[in-house]
Amino acid sequence: MSTEEKDQLVTICRYNTPIDAHMAKNKLESEGIMVFLFDENIVSINPLFSNLMGGIKLKTLASDADKAVSILNYVTDQPYIGEQETAVQCPRCGSFKLTYVYESGNKLKSFFGFAIAFLTFTLPLLSKDQYQCNNCGKKFRRA
Repeated sequence: MSTEEKDQLVTICRYNTPIDAHMAKNKLESEGIMVFLFDENIVSINPLFSNLMGGIKLKTLASDADKAVSILNYVTDQPYIGEQETAVQCPRCGSFKLTYVYESGNKLKSFFGFAIAFLTFTLPLLSKDQYQCNNCGKKFRRA
């Protein structure tokens, strides 16, 4: 069998956190698409290596790539639902195109948190408590 007959793995998306990568992987597998995560372990062990490694790579067969990308695009186009069971929207422009932003507080707290984490060989925790509008860039807290 020649290499042209074999279906190659292609990277369709990259993630900075294992949680986001596994959510995408689970969604695609529930749709019958075979997917694999690359570099997940190194990023899980030390999240600071995520940029160095190019993130966690979500790969699938080249023949399934278009279907997988369309499923992931559909999922990311869905609005976030708040605690009041309503879609969260940007207070500045009214857009529903939002992403979570990882914030760790002010610069001084971040420095001391990093220093303590470095000295004790632990990882600093980031809180996922803000949204960022993809249209106007405004960051805001959950309502």
